[in-house]
Amino acid sequence: MKTLTILALLSCPVLMHAQSGEYELNGKISKEKAPVKIYLTRIVNEEILVDSVTLQNGIFQFKGNVGGPSYSMLLMDHKGEGVDKLLQDPNTDKKMLYLEKGTIKLVAQDIISQARITGSHINKMDEQYREFLKPADKPIAQINEDYNKAPEELKNDKTFQNSLNQRYLLALSARKTLQQKYIIDNPESFLSLVALKEIAGDIINVPQIDPLFQILSEEVRNSPDGKTFAAAIEKERSLCVGATAPDFVQLDVDGKPVKVSDFKGKYVLLDFWASWCPPCRREHKNVVRAYRTFKDKNFTVLSIALDEPGSKEKWQEAIIADSLTWTNVADLSSPVNEAAKAYNIKGIPQNFLIDPTGMIIAKSLRGSALDQQLAELLNPKDE
Repeated sequence: MKTLTILALLSCPVLMHAQSGEYELNGKISKEKAPVKIYLTRIVNEEILVDSVTLQNGIFQFKGNVGGPSYSMLLMDHKGEGVDKLLQDPNTDKKMLYLEKGTIKLVAQDIISQARITGSHINKMDEQYREFLKPADKPIAQINEDYNKAPEELKNDKTFQNSLNQRYLLALSARKTLQQKYIIDNPESFLSLVALKEIAGDIINVPQIDPLFQILSEEVRNSPDGKTFAAAIEKERSLCVGATAPDFVQLDVDGKPVKVSDFKGKYVLLDFWASWCPPCRREHKNVVRAYRTFKDKNFTVLSIALDEPGSKEKWQEAIIADSLTWTNVADLSSPVNEAAKAYNIKGIPQNFLIDPTGMIIAKSLRGSALDQQLAELLNPKDE
């Protein structure tokens, strides 16, 4: 068995529980006799671990250790394309499963995505959970199918796009409602933590998520993954509206240090972006409009670029192209931006509006929402 490490992230969560120990995964693909590769991928300490074995007379086996249930993915390389290509291809023959302490059996005829798993309590629970979500997942699948079947001209039609988006939002809301019911009805289940993390997403709505987290059993909350999620809630709580904005120091385009606290006494929008981020560049049109409207009313912008080391020229070109005439800072000396870390940035564009006292008063203001918020603050009704 060959093991390698890829410094990247799967779109699948790593999940742990108290049941740590050695796992054994025994697989049988009855109709496949060729020596094709089977890959097993999972995330450990924010790295993707990839194990591989060669199918021998339809049989394969993986062994290893887990700190608890670990969400993993099996990929079957029918054409010898290699793991990198398989991970990027949405049509790859793959099977999601949990690895846990003990022996897990997997049986399929020729396609691993249709495999049946036995001998695993957590995978049986996961199967029941997925079945519970089917009434919500079917409409989402239909929306994707409607989009994929549409001709290119229709795909680019704004009315069609808006219609699909509205359907998707309704279906997603229905899915979250089902997940909340699952959590309330199954507080002892490890999969309730899975459901809660799916509801929470990257930006945790603390008033909504924390009460649901407290519903979970003490065992689930105190599991390694439960403790990690609790820490994420507390981190987000420190960045809620009403919290004091964390200070940081970054260098501007001339190499001079700039701090958030330098802007005390003004309303300042912290704008997290990157020159390589198309949504950020599009959103800058809204930020520029708001800046030009309110810059003479005690408002300014501080843009923090999350560009990579060695990309100063691209950063400065983007500043000029997007007409960012306010203060711009970046840390181009390190792959880890401390400002982004301080504000728990999981995706960009993202922003925080800070008042003259240094308190966060709004966040995630996109499009016209930024203008509306600033108008309420800076255009008194009695004017």
